[in-house]
Amino acid sequence: MSSFATTPTRLAAATAIAALVLTENLPQVDAHGYISLPAASYGNSYTKTNYDALISAGVNPAFSGRKWNGSPEANAQQFTEAFHAGGFSSLKALLDPAAPGCGNSRLDVPPVDVSSLSVMQFRNDEEQKGFIDSHHGPCEAWIDGTRVFHSDDCRAQFSGYPASIPINYGACHGKCTLTFYWLAVHEAQWQVYKQCVPIQNGGTRLRA
Repeated sequence: MSSFATTPTRLAAATAIAALVLTENLPQVDAHGYISLPAASYGNSYTKTNYDALISAGVNPAFSGRKWNGSPEANAQQFTEAFHAGGFSSLKALLDPAAPGCGNSRLDVPPVDVSSLSVMQFRNDEEQKGFIDSHHGPCEAWIDGTRVFHSDDCRAQFSGYPASIPINYGACHGKCTLTFYWLAVHEAQWQVYKQCVPIQNGGTRLRA
């Protein structure tokens, strides 16, 4: 018999190894979080919670010379101090160059009516949290060109499930885009999250 002949034992071992490799390389559903209200649409349910880009302290001189290997809370505080000292106009201005699109979210879907809403909900169903414990860092929400929310540390401010973030949807007149930015600074490589939702203020009627 050839030494390369496949025996049941070898076949079972090979199948187990292949299954392990496949499992380790599959994206994890709900690994970080997604917008559930107003409900965002995503191109792929397996990647909808993935980060969209990685940046580091080298992205701007304002972050240089600081300690970034502390606890997630300490890193978030360091980021806040450097961010405000650096004179940034918004988190959007910092993150848009790294993540120019809408990540894994879709805009080519019907807008969600937000006329009765006053919050945006963000959630991680796997861990049943709004923002997962380790991912401290700032977040920001925009409706078109208007900033409607900013927090220096979303995980610290919103510990519920889901996280309910106050949003003034009155900034939307007709059809708009809600864009949510989140930067997790728990590691040296900062994770950029950006998700969009097409929305419509039902209380405002557009002329035909």
